Amino acid sequence: MRLQKDKIIKRAIEVLDRDGLDGVTLRRLAKELDVQPGAIYYYIPDKETLLSEMANTILEERFAGFDFENDQREWTVWLDMLGHELRAAMLAHREGGRVVAGSRIGDVGHILIKLFDLTVRILHKSGFDLSKAATISVTVTYFTFGFVIEEQAAPTETDATYEVQSFEKFAPILMTAMSDWIKTDYKMHFDTSMRMIINGARDELET
Repeated sequence: MRLQKDKIIKRAIEVLDRDGLDGVTLRRLAKELDVQPGAIYYYIPDKETLLSEMANTILEERFAGFDFENDQREWTVWLDMLGHELRAAMLAHREGGRVVAGSRIGDVGHILIKLFDLTVRILHKSGFDLSKAATISVTVTYFTFGFVIEEQAAPTETDATYEVQSFEKFAPILMTAMSDWIKTDYKMHFDTSMRMIINGARDELET
């Protein structure tokens, strides 16, 4: 049974990479695998379950061999690593951000909940109370989800430049700021954003 389920999820991710998330349906997968829809429903009863299984696989590709027991890490290094590793996992597939962010957290638990648990333990051992540790963990994770969704849906630089230039008459300062922003690649924006989050978390530790 597991082998058959793996085959369905593997094909779903192939369709995702080829046609995008809107192209991934249970009936489409049945056609792709040359089986009756009922054969798919036996393993994957609905679209929500399908997306959660796809999210599991996307995260497993990056974190399957990860050491979730080592909570002796330096917390600022870990938070930066967490954000960058999650981003890389989602960027590995077309619309990976939408898939992972849109899945049910309980269904991606064997990876995502392990990451949450590890992050809370690292932060708590570094002096954060449990409430702040949970808030920081969620902030980094959800920020990364949103960032990758926007990154993967971003217009071309030419289109973005044209859009920003339309601000000139009613928001010239914004136009200048955004003109500089769109010339910087997304990795640098992500690095800067993570640094701001970590600096904010450091302030919380000191209060």
